[in-house]
Amino acid sequence: MMRALLAAAVLILSFASTPAQNCTPDPQYTQPGIYPDSATNFAPAYANTPYSQLITVVIPQDTQVLNPPFPPFVWDSTVLVSMTGLPPGFTYACWNNSTSPNRCSWRGNTTGCCIITGNPTINDTGTYTLNIVTHNFLAGSTTPNPYTITYYKIRVNGPMSVAEPGKPPFEVSQNAPNPASSHTEFMIQASAPGMLSVTVYNMVGDAVYSGSLKSKPGANRFYLDTRSYAEGVYLCAFSNGDSTVTRRMVVSR
Repeated sequence: MMRALLAAAVLILSFASTPAQNCTPDPQYTQPGIYPDSATNFAPAYANTPYSQLITVVIPQDTQVLNPPFPPFVWDSTVLVSMTGLPPGFTYACWNNSTSPNRCSWRGNTTGCCIITGNPTINDTGTYTLNIVTHNFLAGSTTPNPYTITYYKIRVNGPMSVAEPGKPPFEVSQNAPNPASSHTEFMIQASAPGMLSVTVYNMVGDAVYSGSLKSKPGANRFYLDTRSYAEGVYLCAFSNGDSTVTRRMVVSR
């Protein structure tokens, strides 16, 4: 019966989402849960700029029971049934590390991922609240335990700034994940190639990182390793020589 239910979920998902690409789970996440969490949420999107958001899924092995001597319930699997509310034209694809043909089904004690992609236009600007429905199965039960996630949002902003004569636009999105644990990324938009300076300050004004990034026209990604950073709030300053953009980053473990 359990296999029949999972097979039905496969059929549903074959219509709901056709996997277009693989994704790789973020290795920094090892505790059961879905990442990024509600506090970090999803990165914003920009019109006329390709969008990509990774979701890492860590499935527990069992649940905890508060009243011994009852044993813990073994977690059989979690199935992503649907994801609605995405901006127009956005799709999602899943991956798991098992042999299951349903990539949006994850067995207990495994890690998988889902990736949201799209190409928003100026007509798509606005805030989109997602509705994600999952079915969770406990071993020995043929009845799914539905769970709906409603705290994720994708904000589609207008296009990155258009270059003024002799002065290229300079946009830096909020880093993700934020709070960061072992690493985080910033998306930087530029209209011309060049060198960008990056400086990270702690809250007493000391520079804890100073480096540079060779940018290309369009979207650029800056990866920051935060494993050596103490927990707290930092200011990340990006400069292209003409202007400086500062973003507030939180490190938490």
